[in-house]
Amino acid sequence: MISEAERARQIAQTIQAGLSGSPAGNFTVTSRGGCASCDPGACPECGYLFTGDIVTIQHVLRGKRTITEKAIHYLSHGITHYETGYVIQGERVVVDLNVDEIASYLDL
Repeated sequence: MISEAERARQIAQTIQAGLSGSPAGNFTVTSRGGCASCDPGACPECGYLFTGDIVTIQHVLRGKRTITEKAIHYLSHGITHYETGYVIQGERVVVDLNVDEIASYLDL
């Protein structure tokens, strides 16, 4: 059995392959620009500047799943839990990515 971090990296690779036009089977992956006025920040691991793009995975049977380019980048580092930098009602907003749920849209 592979670790959650390795599965996260596998998901990111599959999404990137889908974005580059590689045949994907039962799903397609598309990208569109995000909010132009928002500063999506930079990756604390490698310094990559996030673009704010929104990625949609359209699966033939499961439907649509939207994920941010930032989340995909973190998945490529094996990270599935991260703070967004936003604070709501005094609490930091944290993202917990469910790798099993995302993987199901990618037939993994």
